[in-house]
Amino acid sequence: MPYTLTRHPFTPAVRQLRLGARTVLASAEGEYRDGRTASTEHYARLRLVASRPGELAGFIAPGGGDHVRIVVGSAEGGPVVLDDDGHPRGESRTETVVAHDVTEGWIDVDVLVHGAAGAEAGVIGAWAARAPLGSPGVMMGPKGSVVLDGSPGEVVIAGDDSALPAVRRYLGMLGSSITGHLLLETRFDLASLGIEPPAGLRLSILNPDAAHPSAALVSALQALPAPTDAAERFVFACGEQSIVAPVRQVLAAWGIDVERAVVKGYWKR
Repeated sequence: MPYTLTRHPFTPAVRQLRLGARTVLASAEGEYRDGRTASTEHYARLRLVASRPGELAGFIAPGGGDHVRIVVGSAEGGPVVLDDDGHPRGESRTETVVAHDVTEGWIDVDVLVHGAAGAEAGVIGAWAARAPLGSPGVMMGPKGSVVLDGSPGEVVIAGDDSALPAVRRYLGMLGSSITGHLLLETRFDLASLGIEPPAGLRLSILNPDAAHPSAALVSALQALPAPTDAAERFVFACGEQSIVAPVRQVLAAWGIDVERAVVKGYWKR
């Protein structure tokens, strides 16, 4: 039976949270293809806890790529400024929901931090790396959810470092019996991030190129054979914004409607 992919809109919500815990999962650094040294990066898992009982009431995130927007006041943990309508002001970042427990009042997100210790890029990155526990933050979303039902005959999952939390969550939801292709443009050790590809997935690790982010993913996708049955192939392909147009062309060549796939630009160079 072909799978279904259903999009569900959610009522917007603004929630007051605080930083409850931080765990560094993995670090990665290396050289780009042109020989330049890459910036140090690491993934930090943050547990955000409700600032008051019931703050997460009604929160759901059933889809593999469900995400929230997080706003903080400062890297040092200062207060979040709100406008007259109660919406937060300041830099925000979109993060995939890793896990959550509404009853206990927490949500986990994995934040990709760019830059060496003490020189992290962006307010959110610095906050994720070194804000004191208890620092306030504001969370908005998810705006909606893309829910996969059924069991695809095969999957093609492709992503760069920004997509790794969603990749891990999709793999967990799809189960150990899935078959297909897993294309990852990354230098991170997958095991340290809790990513364990099922035996039926053909794994390809692609070397990131700072000058052409996600280009390796696009090339690898274009090189894959067309599906035997387009209705049975589920595609998740997310990375830098430039990935979207060529992946849609690949989907068209494969006879897959873009509405039956998940293709997004998680960031823009």
